[in-house]
Amino acid sequence: MGIINIELFPGYSIGDFNPVRIMGVINLSPESFHRNSFVPNEELIQKLKNFIKNGATIIDIGARSTAPWSDIISVDEEKKRVLSALNLLSKHFPKDIILSIDTQHAEIAELGLEFAKKNNIRTIINDISSMHTDPRMMDVICEYGCPVVLMATENKPGDRKSTDEILKALHDTITQLHDKGYDISKVIVDPGIGKWVSEKTFEYDLGILDSIESFRCFRNPILIGLSRKSFLGSVLDESDTNKREIGSLAATSIAVYNGAHIIRTHDVDQKIGQTIQVAMSIRKKPVISNANGQICEIIEPFTNKRSADYFLRTFGVLPGGSKLMNRKMINKLIVLHNITAPAALILKQELLSRGGDVATHSQVISTEWKKFDEIFDVVLIGTIGQFNSLIKKLKNQHLKLDIIASLIENTLKKEKEIKIQYSKTFEGYN
Repeated sequence: MGIINIELFPGYSIGDFNPVRIMGVINLSPESFHRNSFVPNEELIQKLKNFIKNGATIIDIGARSTAPWSDIISVDEEKKRVLSALNLLSKHFPKDIILSIDTQHAEIAELGLEFAKKNNIRTIINDISSMHTDPRMMDVICEYGCPVVLMATENKPGDRKSTDEILKALHDTITQLHDKGYDISKVIVDPGIGKWVSEKTFEYDLGILDSIESFRCFRNPILIGLSRKSFLGSVLDESDTNKREIGSLAATSIAVYNGAHIIRTHDVDQKIGQTIQVAMSIRKKPVISNANGQICEIIEPFTNKRSADYFLRTFGVLPGGSKLMNRKMINKLIVLHNITAPAALILKQELLSRGGDVATHSQVISTEWKKFDEIFDVVLIGTIGQFNSLIKKLKNQHLKLDIIASLIENTLKKEKEIKIQYSKTFEGYN
């Protein structure tokens, strides 16, 4: 869905033409949901060295637990923890490693960015609230021009659940940054896996993992943070975060295969490195050709209208045009079973008139009305726009075409029902 390849800093790029980057989490918060990930000051330097040895090129330090149920600390306490860690780590921080400050507060971001400037450390800000917790954060990001990780948020961190909601939240924040003159090529998007709000059940996180391709529409690198999170506990029926490592590795492989460019993890070791390497090898590389400075690229079909809409807007297409065209960018193959020959012929005629088609058994193409009682399976081929138009036309028609219209319509709606698609059982498929 469009080549993504951004030079975040001189000599350090993220995207389709680079290895998936590992962001190692150094957790300065004893309040964290994953208690064993907390790193006391006396272990910081060794943790840093181990992370770098095992392939981390971004080190994410955070002093405040972001779990909604965690104890809240003051900004002063957060500042104290961050500054203490920076003073300890700076003397051992290699020049080719990127520092990430995980904070929602402008004061902490300024502290980290000023410290990094004095110590010549390349730094990004990772704000899980997409600058909603502290409105001044956007001004700080624009002033320093540093790269930023934006996690989809409307009011409070991670409150967006569905793919459509996440896309809109990210689009709104990126647009605000653009309007302030910020270079949006420095944005890294994070769809926000995790139970940030009570309504966000595990099925939504599974849906995010399955829909990572949709978040490529912004043409910015994608970060996925999933290690040991609650959706894994729900899937595995495992409340102990220490027993979710294998599940984390399995989900990481899916995330990388589906297009993640950065994996944020508490566990930086040989296992995560090999998981990422294998998943990357299976993931197809972009198909492009280059001649006389012009580039031809083949992209995968879209599966989400909003994603297609935002993708077109990155090319300068006006919103009115993108909303007209996005329905033409989603192709569907629908199989109908037990359809009479006359109904199949009408379906073919109607879809052909709209630019689609219907694949049928060779015996359907006959005028013998004895075929009226015979039933066939057919394949409907078209865009989502063509199917919507077909459904509208077939309603209130004879030959049970109204039933077929409702069947197609209901199946397309069911495709969007997260609780059905990612259920732990196979209920809802009758």
